[in-house]
Amino acid sequence: MGGGGMSALSRRAVLCGTAAVAGGCAALPGPTPSPDAFEPVLDLAMADASTSVLVSRNGTILAERYAAGWGPDRPREVASVAKSVIAVLIAMAAEAGAITGFDQSAADFIPAWRGDARAGITLRHLMSMTSGLDDTGLALRGVAGDQFAINAGAPLRHPPGTRWAYNTAAYHLLFHVLERATGQSVETFAGARLFGPLGMDDTRWVTSTGAGAAGPVTNWYSAASTARDLARFGELILGHGVWSGRRLIGAENLRTLLAPSQDLNPSYGLLWWSNARRGADAFGRGASLRFPDAPRDTVAALGAGGQMVLVVPSRELIVVRQGEAPGSPTLANDLLAGALRALA
Repeated sequence: MGGGGMSALSRRAVLCGTAAVAGGCAALPGPTPSPDAFEPVLDLAMADASTSVLVSRNGTILAERYAAGWGPDRPREVASVAKSVIAVLIAMAAEAGAITGFDQSAADFIPAWRGDARAGITLRHLMSMTSGLDDTGLALRGVAGDQFAINAGAPLRHPPGTRWAYNTAAYHLLFHVLERATGQSVETFAGARLFGPLGMDDTRWVTSTGAGAAGPVTNWYSAASTARDLARFGELILGHGVWSGRRLIGAENLRTLLAPSQDLNPSYGLLWWSNARRGADAFGRGASLRFPDAPRDTVAALGAGGQMVLVVPSRELIVVRQGEAPGSPTLANDLLAGALRALA
């Protein structure tokens, strides 16, 4: 399905909502290209194992396409894109007073760390992948036991803040931190603060039930979402934390999430990828810009299998791609380059 079947107003309402169109969302900046201009971007994505691809600008879907059997209302797991969602929720919890800030000791919520060297791990360390925890042997999916207890038992391999290493098990602890800090389930807090206000009605969490010492527990992994819901999430970033005239997250906290968080890997913020400086990828490889053909202010939520939400604030552009693992390692950069050419 291409993006040419809706009027500009109806496509705008898809992301921002009818009320927002009537009196809240920013206007499109300058002339809007024809949807046909984005056909090469859609073709590129669909030729490389994509199930959905969407290009939007300031609340208007400029183009979208879905593979056979998929559509705008069918969610797909987003893998580590959910890391960036959790980052926003942690910042929202801080603004609600449930967390004192990113530099609060994680041991305040993880009792097993109190009284040993892990007490030096802050929320910022967990979110910047510099906790120093050893995740060797920890299960990332299908945990039969208590994920929180298992992951909290990880030993310290390096002093906090001295080594960058992509650590998904450490990130999974943040789901539990969020619940302990807010006194609410992740579903309840996210629904009230983020998913509900944005209208992300087709997004759900990916969890399993484990066996804890006191009975069943919820183990957290990721989320499943649609391209349109992910575009709404991207619009919150473009709006500097404001959605339809309502501030959902403070601009300063949002800037902190998106900016390089440390010098060990300057391409990583707080559970977000940044194009501002050269750095390594999730495997610790290379020292390059994540998206060399895109502006330096580009930020991204990236997940395994080529799940991506690419946001270019200076061009008010969002590109969402979901699907199987792409054959091209540069697909994200190539989709951005094509979308930017279409805008030009």
